[in-house]
Amino acid sequence: MYAIRIFPRLSNPWRSLNVAFSQPANYATTTPKRTNLEEKLGLPERPKKPASPYLMFVKKTFPEYAKMNPKLPFKEVVQKVSEQWKKVDMETKTKMLNEYHEKLQKHPEEVEKYFSSLTDAQRVQLEAAKQDKNEIKKKRRTMQELKKTGKPIRPVASFGMFVKDEYSKMQSKNTFGPSAIKEISKKWNNLTPEEKAPFKLRYQEAYKAYEKNLVEWEEEMVRQGKESLVRSRSRPAHGEPKKSSLVKGVERDPLKPLINK
Repeated sequence: MYAIRIFPRLSNPWRSLNVAFSQPANYATTTPKRTNLEEKLGLPERPKKPASPYLMFVKKTFPEYAKMNPKLPFKEVVQKVSEQWKKVDMETKTKMLNEYHEKLQKHPEEVEKYFSSLTDAQRVQLEAAKQDKNEIKKKRRTMQELKKTGKPIRPVASFGMFVKDEYSKMQSKNTFGPSAIKEISKKWNNLTPEEKAPFKLRYQEAYKAYEKNLVEWEEEMVRQGKESLVRSRSRPAHGEPKKSSLVKGVERDPLKPLINK
């Protein structure tokens, strides 16, 4: 007999309900159905992991309760369904839980049969898609880690600085988005080299400061054992952080702006 404590609580109803069912169209919190890799690749549908007793109850009860109370806010419907779940007798919950575990035990075998039914080409296609997905997840985690560690942000080029200065002026004229950028670009292209010079100087100064801060940040990451976050040329060869040419007093020329017109 499995312990009843396994039933999930409504600590995060939004996340639970998104997994359990599609919300009625009259709710503003409706979320699009997630598409798995098999659906994206046009492969047969993979056996889904069985839903927990609580989610099965929600999937059945929520639409009925929402239909009877169409004006009730989504969050209140969630609370009402949660209250109904608490009133379900222990015998029914135990029966649902036992059925859930029976399905859960059969699930690995169903998944194995599913993969056996795929052709070699389909398996290769699915494996490649999984690797791509994992790479995207890895990059996303790296970006989050870089943000948490306070990695210096590279300054925008001289044209970008000009855009920043001009865009606020365009907003006062009620000009936004692509039309504003188009007008600013035209204005930038009409500037003389002398008029562009202050923006290029600002960029060079900002880039030098960025390089200095980046070197200091990389050395700190190496000290913390986070070498994977820094550039390969900044990783230590024998346990000691590499010293940048900027630290030694030899400044590298900043990268050229993207637009040098």
